[in-house]
Amino acid sequence: MQGIGIGESDFKMLRVNDNYFIDKSLFIKNIIDNKSKVILITRPRRFGKTLNMSMLKYYFDCTCKDSKELFKGLKIMEQDTKYTEKLGYYPVIYITLKDVQGTNYENMILSLKSAILDMYQEHMYLLESDKIHTFEKEQIKEILFARESEVALKNSIKELSKYLNRYFGKPVILLIDEYDVPLQNAYVEGYYEQAIKFFKTFYGTTFKDNPYLEKTVLTGVSRVAKESIFSRCK
Repeated sequence: MQGIGIGESDFKMLRVNDNYFIDKSLFIKNIIDNKSKVILITRPRRFGKTLNMSMLKYYFDCTCKDSKELFKGLKIMEQDTKYTEKLGYYPVIYITLKDVQGTNYENMILSLKSAILDMYQEHMYLLESDKIHTFEKEQIKEILFARESEVALKNSIKELSKYLNRYFGKPVILLIDEYDVPLQNAYVEGYYEQAIKFFKTFYGTTFKDNPYLEKTVLTGVSRVAKESIFSRCK
């Protein structure tokens, strides 16, 4: 018997538990058809952004073993092979910044290190691969122990996309949920100038001239357009 997964934002859990799910899977088709390398989706809170991002992750992720079963019966599977062949095809990096907050800049950096650590933990199999150089494995371990410098932190997503591209021999899908939460919190707490300076470099390094990415999708509430946070990413 189907139930309502109140508060559940994990696509897999909704499908496995046979919860009611409004079929939004054609959103995947829209993402594939979009020619932009970086797609920013801004919607109000509680609008289903995280669930959609979770759906994208499970659809594209080549390490997801039960993806066919998860999407069985959904509209995306009725589409041309141009779309269905992307099921389980790409390595995926997923990170949420919803908890990257702090009463000061230093605490924000610590919480970002924690989010990056969670992101890297999903790919610990890289440490066992001979495709990853010894010095690169040491850099990965620095992140896993949250000992990386701010410079390494700014480069952490680009470096991980490089490792995954080499490991799988395919470009990477990057999903960043609630990208603007750290900046909103920084504005409230009074260290916005420090935060915007950091994230301009962080996002610029991640997106600009990153040859390892196939496509990036970001979600958030605001565009932060007045600060030109994505000006280095064009």
